[in-house]
Amino acid sequence: MSDVVRLPEYAPRATVMRAERLAVSTEVECAVRRFPQSIRREVRRLVKSSSRIADLATVFPGILFALASRRGNVPARLHATSLIESGAQLKVVARALELPMWLRRLPPEAFVSLPDSLPKSEAFGRRIASRLPVYNRESAFWLTAVLFAERACHEDFAIWLAGQPVFAVDGDAEKLIAVVAAYAWFSSHPETAAHKLIVVPWRQEIAFDTALCAAKSWFNRVRLVLQLPPGIITDPWLKPGASAGYSFDPLMDHPAILAEAQAMQNCADQYGERIVRDKCRLFSVKRNGSRVATLEVGPHQREIGVLAINQLKARHNMAASTEVWQAAYTWMASQQNLKRLPALTNNDRIFDQGAWRTLLQPYREARSDAPWLDRDATHLMFAGFDADLADLARRGGVSSWLFT
Repeated sequence: MSDVVRLPEYAPRATVMRAERLAVSTEVECAVRRFPQSIRREVRRLVKSSSRIADLATVFPGILFALASRRGNVPARLHATSLIESGAQLKVVARALELPMWLRRLPPEAFVSLPDSLPKSEAFGRRIASRLPVYNRESAFWLTAVLFAERACHEDFAIWLAGQPVFAVDGDAEKLIAVVAAYAWFSSHPETAAHKLIVVPWRQEIAFDTALCAAKSWFNRVRLVLQLPPGIITDPWLKPGASAGYSFDPLMDHPAILAEAQAMQNCADQYGERIVRDKCRLFSVKRNGSRVATLEVGPHQREIGVLAINQLKARHNMAASTEVWQAAYTWMASQQNLKRLPALTNNDRIFDQGAWRTLLQPYREARSDAPWLDRDATHLMFAGFDADLADLARRGGVSSWLFT
């Protein structure tokens, strides 16, 4: 229906009928039952008070929700009610309540809460129209998530999220989307330090699985920066050295690991948590000063206390040559001590809080302090967001080792 369609006209009433005496159609009563239980009584009172207001239950449930939930100030609601009774256009009534017209097409189930600020641009309204939820049962989570996405990032990101298949099960939008929203925001701000940690930037046309994996990879790189500043790790387990023309140099901090990951186009930058928990050590394998492979050393899978080569990969995670493998085993054989007892407890190192504040400062300044991201970086925070990203991956059918 057009946004200039007027509410149906009714013959003037000589007196105001008592609310409980006004008949309500079956269609309207069914619509009332679809509103949240918390405001259903007030919705029913409103529809019984006026035939024109009753029409809103099926014509524009969002306006009825705003009145029933007492959204906004009293003068605005009284003015809107007066406009409704006078048969004003829907867009005029919506404007009085500061509601965008794109909300008109959402069912009663969608309206659990409405923030004070809503995206109202005509461009947003046109673009969101093709991405509305298919099922009424998904509409509440869809609306909450889309509004949070716009607040946490921008309209383009909200439009993109609206079309993703992640709304079948209800959830906490702020927790599920916080990291992806921050990643998308930093993607369009190349002047920031956090942007430099992004490998694949977000864009309007990006596929959901690509965006989610890129956001997770970026967040792991942020954690790497916080956990492995220079000087934190001092024990490489094995001594650096050379064999058969190849050198083996330990990767001990985030500048070295990030440089290795970029040069080798591999996932070395995703191993920060394993390194700080003494699960492994990484080495850069070079020939004549050029990187040729990345080596992971860790506990032997069957022999307790013995170190072994867990991975040895060439650029782009391709298989290393036989020559590199032979050099690696010769280097390992030259080590004086290949035994290392596993850590008895988790090595929970302290995060660099200064780096966390510096990385997020531009985002917080632009997004009203971004309260959905913790002020202090902690293992509990990262564990929570890891779980939320894994949940988002399950919802979207994304399969990747990043979420295991």
